[in-house]
Amino acid sequence: MSGGGRRWIGRLLLVLGGLLLGAIGAEILSRAVRPDASADLLFGSPESSPMGLYVIDHQTLLTPRPGFSGTIRSPGYAVDLRINEAGLRGPSTASVSGKQWLAVGDSFTMSVQVPEEETFAGQLSGPVGAHIWNAGVDGFSTWQAGIRYAEIDDVLPIEQVVLTFFLGNDFQDNAHFPHISRNPPSMPEGADIPREVMPPLTRFLLRHSHLYAHWRVLQRRATVSTGQDHSGQRWKQELMIFSTDGAQSLSQLSRESEKALRTLRDLVQARGDTLLVAVAPPAFVIETDRAEATFEVVGLDTARMDLDAPRRAALDVLKRLNIPACDLTEPLKAAADVGEELYFVYDGHWTADGHAVVAEALEGCL
Repeated sequence: MSGGGRRWIGRLLLVLGGLLLGAIGAEILSRAVRPDASADLLFGSPESSPMGLYVIDHQTLLTPRPGFSGTIRSPGYAVDLRINEAGLRGPSTASVSGKQWLAVGDSFTMSVQVPEEETFAGQLSGPVGAHIWNAGVDGFSTWQAGIRYAEIDDVLPIEQVVLTFFLGNDFQDNAHFPHISRNPPSMPEGADIPREVMPPLTRFLLRHSHLYAHWRVLQRRATVSTGQDHSGQRWKQELMIFSTDGAQSLSQLSRESEKALRTLRDLVQARGDTLLVAVAPPAFVIETDRAEATFEVVGLDTARMDLDAPRRAALDVLKRLNIPACDLTEPLKAAADVGEELYFVYDGHWTADGHAVVAEALEGCL
């Protein structure tokens, strides 16, 4: 190779090295900068969940794949997941004996963001002297949680059921599921849940890069602010019940949730078990700086926020049904007031510290 060729290659390598160092520096800097306060809404961390975790179920629409093993990664966490032969997060059912309880609900129960021993179910098992099985499933309504409970109770000696009622979207999910369930998936039972194929580079950045996370949040904020984005419209409907403008909608949705909770209560009682409902607030109710940013991004008036309205409605329903309730809002607020990081920045689910607060509150309620 001529001297000119070697010099050209050397310059190219210097440019590439500079670009690489610049990218590394930008990534390091991005980790020190707190993103938009609505990042947990806009980032879309569920898109980074591992392929094959969920399969079609004609009763509940989806269920964890028995025997699944994999790792979920997103800015803020990297967690190994295992699903046992019963579709529960945790060890084989054959390895556990003695007193057994069941935690049901949506993603706040399953809690793929933290190791299984750091979930509230894992942290609570020791203090209550029972193994608490984690039967949470991302996106589940109370209706689906009840079906799941009955399936597990048929094969395991469950005594106590703890339902996590997430105020962020369980009201809406409970209203929608009876309609969705009339048309179960046409795909065979046990088939993979269809998912959009994501380019490998995008998937890598989604799981590993805080710099990409900043860009993604800003890009999605711009898209949602147009009012034409489907996700933004759905988020606006979910958030409306945290506003005085959504009082009528909340009243109607409460009646639908009352049906679901009554059905679960009667089912648990008929099977000789006991029920406790943990009422769980979204991140913006606890960290109120997130609330204004979240309202603004979907076009809701921040002056009309009533962040406590869904909690009051849920507790009223539970009181009417005579279902024991554990209100998680106050203990989470108390912990947040002393500086504890209870929710992930880009995800909006509880950190290990958040789960510790929840476990302690549940222990007191139980």
